[in-house]
Amino acid sequence: MDFLDLCKERYSVRKFSDKPVEEEKLQKILEAGQLAPTAKNSQSHKIFHLKSSIALDKVRTATPMTFNAPVVLLICYDDTESYKNYADTYYKDYDGGEVDAAIVTSMMMMEATNLGLGTLWARGYDSQKIVDAFNLDAHLKPVCLLNIGYPAEDSAPSSRHSDRKPLSETVEEL
Repeated sequence: MDFLDLCKERYSVRKFSDKPVEEEKLQKILEAGQLAPTAKNSQSHKIFHLKSSIALDKVRTATPMTFNAPVVLLICYDDTESYKNYADTYYKDYDGGEVDAAIVTSMMMMEATNLGLGTLWARGYDSQKIVDAFNLDAHLKPVCLLNIGYPAEDSAPSSRHSDRKPLSETVEEL
């Protein structure tokens, strides 16, 4: 599929079927994340694959933002490994870990769509609840959850899904 068509097809799924995600598809999604570019190739991301009933119960207790997806990836970055730019005077002590984790998540999200799965990038939760639920080390910083599964038959994009500002409002030539 053409990449722009894939981008147009993808939407935030908020209702998943109970059909399990095949292990082969999950591995391809994780490989897409592995191939994602990161600053200075630091690869500081850490992905926790939440698939067991115990792990899913923990994350569902911490946030309703899983929408009962059969697979949830908790994407973090390790701040002891992430790229730092201490010379940046505008962003003091810039840490690229969050951006790198976002790039990794985007690549996995698009591969999931390519494989016929639905996703939801979730960030509306209290990070401390996630840290506590999974006893994460202090150097691991949660960035987002990526819910993955087959959309329920009555799943549909939100009414705002196709709303896009014109390029003239978001792009400027200098």
